[in-house]
Amino acid sequence: MSKLASQDKRQMLPTNVRPTHYTLTLTPDMVNFTFIGSETVNINISENTKIITLHVNEIEINSAKIINLDLKTSKSCEATNINYDTQKETVTLTFPQEFSSGTTASLHIEYNGILNDKMVGFYRSSYEDKNGNTKCMITTQFAATDARRAFPSWDEPAIKATFDITLIVPSDMTTLSNMNVVSETQLGDGKKKVKFNRTPLMSTYLVAFIVGDLGYIEAYTPGGRIDCEPISIRVYAPRGNEQYGEFALSVAIQALEYFTEVFGIPFPLPKCDMIAIPDFGFGAMENWGLITYRTANVLFDPIDSNVETKKNIAYTVSHEIAHQWFGNLVTMEWWDHLWLNEGFATWAGNFAVDKFFPDWDIWTQFVTEGFQSALQLDSLRSSHPIEVPVNDTSEISQVFDAISYYKGASVIRMLNSFLGEKVFLSGIRRYLKLHAFGNATTDDLWQALSTESGNDVVQFMTGWTKMVGYPVLTVQESAPETLIIKQCRFLSSGVISPDEDTTIWWVPLGVDLGPDNQSDIKSSVLTKKEITLKLPPRNSDFYQLNARKTGVFRVNYTPERLFKLGQAVRSGLLEVNDRIGAIADAAALATSGYGKTSNFLSFIKEFEGEDKYVVWREINSRLINILNVWFEQPTPIYHGLQTFNRELSSRLVSKLGWEYSESDDHLTTLLRTLIISIAGGANDPDTVKEAYRRFNLFTKQNDESALHPNIRGVVFKIVLSHDGGDEEFEAILRIYRESKTADQKLEALSGLGFAQRDDLIQRALQFAISEEVKNQDVISAFASLQSNPKSRRQLWNFVKDNWDLIHERYINFLALFGNVIKRCIDLFSSEDDIVDIEKFFSNRDCKGFERSLQQSIEKIRVNATWLKRDSKDVEEWLSANGFLK
Repeated sequence: MSKLASQDKRQMLPTNVRPTHYTLTLTPDMVNFTFIGSETVNINISENTKIITLHVNEIEINSAKIINLDLKTSKSCEATNINYDTQKETVTLTFPQEFSSGTTASLHIEYNGILNDKMVGFYRSSYEDKNGNTKCMITTQFAATDARRAFPSWDEPAIKATFDITLIVPSDMTTLSNMNVVSETQLGDGKKKVKFNRTPLMSTYLVAFIVGDLGYIEAYTPGGRIDCEPISIRVYAPRGNEQYGEFALSVAIQALEYFTEVFGIPFPLPKCDMIAIPDFGFGAMENWGLITYRTANVLFDPIDSNVETKKNIAYTVSHEIAHQWFGNLVTMEWWDHLWLNEGFATWAGNFAVDKFFPDWDIWTQFVTEGFQSALQLDSLRSSHPIEVPVNDTSEISQVFDAISYYKGASVIRMLNSFLGEKVFLSGIRRYLKLHAFGNATTDDLWQALSTESGNDVVQFMTGWTKMVGYPVLTVQESAPETLIIKQCRFLSSGVISPDEDTTIWWVPLGVDLGPDNQSDIKSSVLTKKEITLKLPPRNSDFYQLNARKTGVFRVNYTPERLFKLGQAVRSGLLEVNDRIGAIADAAALATSGYGKTSNFLSFIKEFEGEDKYVVWREINSRLINILNVWFEQPTPIYHGLQTFNRELSSRLVSKLGWEYSESDDHLTTLLRTLIISIAGGANDPDTVKEAYRRFNLFTKQNDESALHPNIRGVVFKIVLSHDGGDEEFEAILRIYRESKTADQKLEALSGLGFAQRDDLIQRALQFAISEEVKNQDVISAFASLQSNPKSRRQLWNFVKDNWDLIHERYINFLALFGNVIKRCIDLFSSEDDIVDIEKFFSNRDCKGFERSLQQSIEKIRVNATWLKRDSKDVEEWLSANGFLK
């Protein structure tokens, strides 16, 4: 589809009028949860008109009048008609006289709205303070299209303006917005008027304001680089919790200073606030100068938080700080280009964390987390291109997914590797400087990189962003030292028609011939369907494609070559990234039918001596996937797979033990937690026994040292998965209710989902949607209930039985709701389940989560085909290797 055709279908406002500046005054009522708004918008009129259409949602306009500024008069013209279109979320104002093209005017609107509890727009969030009192704060979440819930606006990313914001609030409340406060006036009656400085030119979805009883900690960037003055950075939280922002504050200082240097442009605001929001649908939101976070992604308790939380905070803060340039300073032209914001911030977040914490090996973790998530989703027909046409507002939330974030970041990582970091960053600086305070498209980025690199980046990257999917390279070994390499689109179903396989991707092959064999062949690029590649003389017959896994593709080797790669694992020829990639490719190819599951299992046996966390994470992910698909197969087969998993992991449990030490490095800490989880899930008797012993010490004797924060969630899962009853369930529920840190609260909530008794499963299900669980946390509850084979079907039946309640409660936050659907159904592996799911949704409105539903159904179909094809193969392998009892 051409760009013009795509724009013709977009639901966009008329172009007859454009705003240049908003003056907003809002008076929220924190008792009745309503607000009053007064807005004056300076507008440019580009064609003769008496009609102005702008966005509103759940706002009632009381009056609208306009003054023609070019007439040098204060006489206003009142709107004669105010007409709402609730489906398009617009209001059309009709005036009695026509305004001429080329003139300017001032539009004044008085209105009122509601402070909703839906985590969108201008909304309220509740929490308990340290004394157990329920308190309320009000905050905003305007991305993607909810600024219109707070003020009538031209709520599209390309329609930028400046903003003067004033809030009239209770005198004892902290009040924040994008800019710094310029005046604070006491009004009497317990109210004050807080006026903020004028913002830079910015999109409406980045506007933010917050009112609450907040405390903060503060620090300043060193400043001085690229004429940048020191910037105030604060972390705000409900009063009494602000001290837990110390780690996030330290990361933010580093990130703001680092990106100023890397991007070559000073941060253009005088301050950057970060705030923990108790009710928050996303992980975080990059509002310019006022970044909002889910509590678990910004507050870290050095005593009670786990190391995974620390990593997540470091990455999330770096991601959001990167957005201050990539997204805020330069904004995508339309939601088609969302990946420019999210893909780049994902890459930059990892880029920064790798700089700040090099011992975390964050890029290797990305290979097994983000990169594989992208490849798994993009192997479905129901995936979408990185640059995806978005027309209706309900479609926007559906592209906040692994394609926009992780495939986008992976494509950037691939290009950075090919061009070289110095050239790549030079191109990024050119792009940011050319489009600062404006909007850009994907082609604008490619043009800047082409200019700096001397390569035609537009030509070889277009297929990666405009076409769905990615290739699998099939490698045949013909004459000695000769490879025939063919590319075709990879689908997890393994079945592809000619019309689905028309894309020819530009593929940097990344050929590796071993540590002692350097050759220019490493820079080889595949630019057609098939090439013949002659390998140079070398010391052994070892080779691999996609070394270090920077290329966005899978490699299909012959079974003989896969066996040799297994031998290379044992001999230490494969680096960590390459081991992860080899495991992931072999597993994906088994799922699709390119290879056999038995070949994959044999390959995994070669990793018995593996001791790297990231490799074990990939091994576990792939074996858990097999267990999930085989979960209703005969018990001996399921237990045989668990036995294989147990024998792989038990050695490391003994080696690593259960005790955490301050001298442990980051990856060792993560490995210990993961290995105990694997062994416990695979029914290792010693691990289960030790988990029970420590759980009883922790819950019955209040021995905090018995369960380190890094292991608590794992132990909750093991205990409830192995004969845990009422006593254990109640103990974990009590921990949930009493936990003071968000991450430990979520660990307990997730633990409840692993109950085995039907009555306890029903309690966990009811609790998940109770008032005690915040709406954003239902995903954590449902994820564990889905992961638990015993409760998987009960979860789906529960959702069907309670559909109206679940739909009403979560549908307003569509990005969340799509994940709710996935967490209910996409681990099934039967065609009968597809029939049931399609029947259930056949007479229901699926607007806003159609793509998630289609992806889940396709995933089930892939699982069912895989199981039917390889069930006998797996059974024979288990028997032949002594795992079938």
